[in-house]
Amino acid sequence: MREPISLQATETANTGAVPRPTEPPRFRPRQRFLRVSSFFLGVVIHIYIWDIFLARFAIFRWYVQRTMLRRWVNIARRFRMLAVELGGMQIKLGQFLSSRADIIPDVVRRELTGLQDEVPPAPAGHVLEVILEELGAPPSEIFRSFETECVAAASLGQVHYAVLHDGREVAVKVQRPWIDKIIEVDLSAVTWVVRLIKNYPPIRRRADLEALLAEFARVLVQELDYIQEARSAAIFRQNFAHHPGIYIPEPIFELTSRRVLVMERISGIKITDLHTLDQLGVSRLELASRLNNCYLKQFFIDGFFHADPHPGNLFVRVETDTALTPSRPVTPPTPAGNNGHLPAAVLEQQLPIDHAPDETPSGTPFTLIFVDFGMVGRLPPETMEIMRQGVLGLATNDADRILNCLEQLNMILPGADRRQIKAAIETMLRYSFNRTVRELTNLDVEAIMAETKDLIYDLPFQIPQDLLYLGRALSMVAGLATEIYPDINLFQELRPFARAMLAQEQRNGNWMEKLQQELSELGRILLALPREMDAYYRAANRGELQTRSDLSRLERSMKRVERATDRLMGGMLATGLFLGGVQLRTRGLEREANRAWWAAAAAILWALWPRDN
Repeated sequence: MREPISLQATETANTGAVPRPTEPPRFRPRQRFLRVSSFFLGVVIHIYIWDIFLARFAIFRWYVQRTMLRRWVNIARRFRMLAVELGGMQIKLGQFLSSRADIIPDVVRRELTGLQDEVPPAPAGHVLEVILEELGAPPSEIFRSFETECVAAASLGQVHYAVLHDGREVAVKVQRPWIDKIIEVDLSAVTWVVRLIKNYPPIRRRADLEALLAEFARVLVQELDYIQEARSAAIFRQNFAHHPGIYIPEPIFELTSRRVLVMERISGIKITDLHTLDQLGVSRLELASRLNNCYLKQFFIDGFFHADPHPGNLFVRVETDTALTPSRPVTPPTPAGNNGHLPAAVLEQQLPIDHAPDETPSGTPFTLIFVDFGMVGRLPPETMEIMRQGVLGLATNDADRILNCLEQLNMILPGADRRQIKAAIETMLRYSFNRTVRELTNLDVEAIMAETKDLIYDLPFQIPQDLLYLGRALSMVAGLATEIYPDINLFQELRPFARAMLAQEQRNGNWMEKLQQELSELGRILLALPREMDAYYRAANRGELQTRSDLSRLERSMKRVERATDRLMGGMLATGLFLGGVQLRTRGLEREANRAWWAAAAAILWALWPRDN
């Protein structure tokens, strides 16, 4: 139980005065900027010293690897303490990392999991004051009853339960104090750190950090507009109106403003409360499959997706009646748009969103509930079509399709060796295709790295700005599915969707149009061929033909040979100096012996010093 909040009123209770906190919340932007920026800068320096610089030395590498888990647990603990104290953007980052069960070790994740529940609430007086300012009346006039005690506190707002005068139970979401300025300071602190590290060559080649941060800031600021969040919730209700296994609470538009959001009150069990769900007989595989297939629909059919699927925003309601009731569509007062993309009915019917896979034992019926629609993403039809081709490539073990998808999404750096990337994709598919998530955690990483070492060295990939939140949602869903049911086979989950897409292509493909396109392309090539051949022969007669060869691998091999030679020479020199020092010491020349040994130590450092190769 929380301690009661001490309140004082400026007027008597009969006047309907709004209670105010005895101690107004403090906001010190300069102090906050220094704390946030120094923490992230310290993490960057830690990574560089331990995981980049010292890991290059064989003499230190074993210790770096041995202490890695302990070091990151300590960093996660310090970050959690900072996030709980400061709130704001740090809470969102911690919630994102805590949901990555697929890549983050459990001991590190457990340090961050508390950020989904232990965010301290703002004083009740602030909440009541915001309601008065935004809705133009005190809560006593708007609601039949209003609970001043917070039931859920998040990074940007907190939730209170209330009852409308018509008897409907609602949840009232109110923004936290100073949240606009807090987000502004947090973003400026992270921007300062980004400017320091953005010119580091491996980062500069693969990501425009300032553009990614700008996209993150845009969505984060948009999340502060609760009117837009209500519209997004209405769109989701419309998209899942015919799926009784998915439920979205109804927004109350007439009581929603920029800083106050009133929605239908729902009850459910947190999706990661697996012990309770097991006791109630809910099938974990069915739950993980429904979550996965629900997002397949959002990504590839609707083009409008929930971009913040951390466990605090997903609940499970166990149904006593097997006949589930779908969400009733709500039309927002002003059109919010959905990219102009209509759901593909054929594909949607093939996705088993509301039902378990055929081999799954039937569990207790349940409904998956989504809340918090402040962070959403939109995908244009062109991007969805490219992603569908990538899904087909994953489901059919087709490396060429996957490579084409990566190229069309601008995820491959210009000038990258296509054959090398395809070989790496084939290697990854060979080790991972048709395996469960638990099996994927036991892959022979050393063997994969040995086969793809050239690609790992080059890392010819980049992060497109417009796919930032898509990647975030994909990774969080994968982490949640892993945590719920580690034996889930994501390849198996993709197959019904892939089969539906292939059938639709065969059924609806406009072969005449495709034939016309191919003939047009062939005609263009034939018309240009005589001119190109003439230019080729003229250049050959003048001796101006040039050939290009990819010498990058040869250059790397030569540098490695040079590095090995340097080490051998350094070792021989150090050995000679050391033995010479011994001889000098036996003859009583102590000063000269010490100089020889210092020279031997310098030779060893020179031999071991990391060089670009």
